[in-house]
Amino acid sequence: MIKVVLYLFLAIILISFIRSVVGILAKALGGLLGPAATGRPASSEPQKIGELKRDPVCGTYISTATSVKRTIGGEVVHFCSVECSNKYGKG
Repeated sequence: MIKVVLYLFLAIILISFIRSVVGILAKALGGLLGPAATGRPASSEPQKIGELKRDPVCGTYISTATSVKRTIGGEVVHFCSVECSNKYGKG
């Protein structure tokens, strides 16, 4: 029984060591290959995803690029979700 516990303990230590070595190597290679390898944009500026509009139902600010849009009275109204869009006008 003690041997099994000892083997499990050694396996946990070995796995932890291997994971740390792989993590260090991945960071080193990521730094050498540049931002394209990490999936991050090359510039440090955030990407613009559209103007923010306030949802009239719940008050959440949502990007115009990702909002649910409805034209009401000739005006485009932006909602954070289909549920808020459906609630608008019922309350």
